[in-house]
Amino acid sequence: MPRLDGPVQALARGDAERLLAESANKPHEGRVYDYYLGGTSNYAADRLFAQRQIATLPDLPWAARQNRGFVGRAVRHLIARGIRQFIDLGSGFLVDGTVHQVAERYAPGECRVVYVDHDPLVSDRTYRLLQQSGQLERNRSVNGDLLRHEELWEAVLGSRLINPRRPVGLLMTAVLHFVPDEANPHPSVAFFRDQVIAGSGLAISHVTTDGMSAQARAKLEAVAKDYDQTTSRMITRHRDELLAFFGDWSLVQPPGLVWTPEWTTPESGAVVVPEDPSRAQGVAGLAWKP
Repeated sequence: MPRLDGPVQALARGDAERLLAESANKPHEGRVYDYYLGGTSNYAADRLFAQRQIATLPDLPWAARQNRGFVGRAVRHLIARGIRQFIDLGSGFLVDGTVHQVAERYAPGECRVVYVDHDPLVSDRTYRLLQQSGQLERNRSVNGDLLRHEELWEAVLGSRLINPRRPVGLLMTAVLHFVPDEANPHPSVAFFRDQVIAGSGLAISHVTTDGMSAQARAKLEAVAKDYDQTTSRMITRHRDELLAFFGDWSLVQPPGLVWTPEWTTPESGAVVVPEDPSRAQGVAGLAWKP
């Protein structure tokens, strides 16, 4: 697929139709996630794949909602601490509860958001939705690859929405488990940590099998294996591996790195924690740059 460098403008109809024809017959991890969340930006191949995974692991739609809930609480926490600009790396399709919607609720008219995705169709769809809702003045879509971090940072700055001299809220939620170790994501994550100033925050959520029963672990690993059929592989990582993504930043304690439904702070609002939070399949944390 071609890259759309810089702040995205809508794709020409012919380009969009060609890209859709090329991609619609293979499950796409972003569209599958959209299906889990009850969205409409998915196609038959995505729905069939998602339904097979749900048959193996019925908690998947609930787990996706728990991750979405974490994103909302993390943004609310960041806003309470003074953050007014956000970069959502690996944003996927926009559904209810996205970053700019939460930001507008808790800091009306004050925040700016740049949504980043590597898929031109996702970036195009994001641009069109923001355009249709009159949100382009303070929110933009950028197409780029997390692993091509220098180019991506230039494109983010090219949106003219992010001021690197002010604290930034970096979001890498439900994206790093689609970047395998052989792709070496750590230098790219470290690059983005280095570009922002002290007082910036980093929120990460990631699939893990740590702390699960043997039966639950086997089911999640089976689902992760099936993701080899999609446009991006899925991998699980241990908590110690995930902590390394935060570098020397100070993890908010409590809650620390916990299952997504357990992540809450006084600033983010209360949440009802289920009896078995490991059903969420993923853990989350938020750290501050000292």
